[in-house]
Parts: sequence; structure tokens; C-alpha cells
Amino acid sequence: MYETVDEYLNKLSNAEAYTKLSVEERQKAVFTAEELLKDHFPTKAMPVRAIALQVLYTLEGESEEFSKYKRHGVKAFATKGLSIQFEGSGISPDVINIINPNKAFVGSLI
Repeated sequence: MYETVDEYLNKLSNAEAYTKLSVEERQKAVFTAEELLKDHFPTKAMPVRAIALQVLYTLEGESEEFSKYKRHGVKAFATKGLSIQFEGSGISPDVINIINPNKAFVGSLI
């Protein structure tokens, strides 16, 4: 699966967070995204595009360093001049829409 996801990500123009990684780090990122998606969705419904977009979503979250708080169940975080509230499951909204396209979400038309 790595090779296919890697090929897809290398074609995207907004994948710098991924393309700057070493091959070993890329393999780990793809594996981690795929495993996370397996926890939430049936394996047969795992398009390459969904895994690729989840890789980017995860890398973007990790670069901002707030992901570790979210993974540990922190719902809100505040410091001088900054207040953050976390929502969602750690799954990219785009991935959710790809895998479950008929589900309505907040702000979606039914």
C-alpha cells in the first residue's frame, strides 16, 4: 500500500510536509494513517486517496504540536492570549466524506 500512497502524494502540490520526509519516515506516516483509519472504517472501504489525505492531515497536526494534546483526550487548552478547543476524532473531515459520502455533517445540506 505504501508505494501507491507515496505515488499519489508525490503528485499533489500541497504535500511538502510529506515529501520532505525520509523514505523511512514516509513509510511510518503511511502505516500510521492506514492503521488509524482501520480503527474507524471497514478495511474494504479504504481508498488510496483517503489514506493519502489522512497522512497530510496527521502531518499538519503534528507540525503544530497540538495533536499530542488531542490524542491524550484534552478537550480545551488555554495559555496567555491563546485558547483552543478540540473537536473531532483525529480523522480528516475530507477522509470522512470520501469514505461515508452520504452522511450529513454540521454545515452540510441534507
